Amino acid sequence: MLKTGDRYQLWELLTAIRKADSILLFAHVSPDGDTIGSMLALYRLLVRLHKPVRMVLDGEIPVNLCFLPHVHEIRKPGDIAAGTDRNARCSVAIAVDVGSAGRMGAGERLFHCADITAQIDHHETNTGYAHINVIDGMAPATAVLVSRIYAELGMGLQTEDAICLYTALSTDTGNFVYKNTNAEAFVLMGRLMDSGLPLEEYSRFLFRQKEKGFVAVLGKALTTLSFLLDGKIAGMHMSFAQIVEAGGRDGDTDGIIDYAIDIVGVKMAYFIREIKGGTVRVNLRSIAPYRVDEIAAAFGGGGHQAAAGCTLNSTLADALERVQAALRNAYERIQHQ
Repeated sequence: MLKTGDRYQLWELLTAIRKADSILLFAHVSPDGDTIGSMLALYRLLVRLHKPVRMVLDGEIPVNLCFLPHVHEIRKPGDIAAGTDRNARCSVAIAVDVGSAGRMGAGERLFHCADITAQIDHHETNTGYAHINVIDGMAPATAVLVSRIYAELGMGLQTEDAICLYTALSTDTGNFVYKNTNAEAFVLMGRLMDSGLPLEEYSRFLFRQKEKGFVAVLGKALTTLSFLLDGKIAGMHMSFAQIVEAGGRDGDTDGIIDYAIDIVGVKMAYFIREIKGGTVRVNLRSIAPYRVDEIAAAFGGGGHQAAAGCTLNSTLADALERVQAALRNAYERIQHQ
């Protein structure tokens, strides 16, 4: 159930959508299932409302999400800004699952060019950077907020809507085992099943099936596995050359960090990888009461208490040193409380 303040913000968003003559949707950099799945579900809703809508992503679609409907209609910021995909200006821009404006990367400038900016998000650290902010830090995934929009408009869920929302919901709850999983997640899951979700097929795509490139990259990454503070912190790191040598692509690193955080006794974990162009991407995980969202935010990133990330303009060695120090300090701070 929406609180009064939440319903007012949602009403403002729906009013802006109804009046809009063009809409841009934005996902966050280093995209995950929630930002892509939720954006695609919202895109499908807006198309059904006969709204001119486009989707923007600064980055590549992860390999394990390429099965999603309409995913190949997502454009890069440069395509739209250059005018190759009609005019860049729009009446309403909506960021989906983007915890801070900077997480839109090169898309941020386009976002702020809109007449009205809005966001739909569930990150607790979100400060409300848009004109209209539909934020619920207690929601297990942004997918839940998008499903509420369907409900407010009285629009039933079609099978492809369910596939998008299932992808968003299941990946952000760790297949319904993370701490953020709540009763509303299972209520929505029931609606998705009633809408014809082919659960067996798509759960395999998301949680069982692995690309050969992922297995090869994982093998290389495991050779760098190291521990700090008597095994309380674990992590891996890879250079861009190592990823290429293993025959991997950018999306082939998704999920590698799980092999660190799932080790018995580990409370905080990291996976740091160098990407083409000289920057470094950092994935962080933790087990309560330890948290990594504050660490990511300090480095200009974002995320949740137990799962967060950031991008650093530094060498791999420098990033490794800085991240390890930040994790060590965060762990010891909790120990001394």
